[in-house]
Amino acid sequence: MNVRVWNIPESCSEQDVRAFLQHELGHYAKSVTVYEAGTANAYAIAELNADLPYIGDVIAQQLHGKLLDGVVLQASAAPFGDEPDPRHKQDS
Repeated sequence: MNVRVWNIPESCSEQDVRAFLQHELGHYAKSVTVYEAGTANAYAIAELNADLPYIGDVIAQQLHGKLLDGVVLQASAAPFGDEPDPRHKQDS
């Protein structure tokens, strides 16, 4: 199960985003990959240590609306391999 997080502030580095998400996800974080950090199109995919879809949904709901550097994050859960194409900007 993966969680996609977007609306990441341009002021945040890849390391900032990864550290924030790893802290927020705790033991559920298997890996965090950040794309296009420092741009208006920045987003992250967090791979979770969970196979049940509802866990991803609950985690996404908890992340959705959290503030990162004063900006409200948006998040949604997606099954493995079901992430949107990273070359297309996700509208917020």
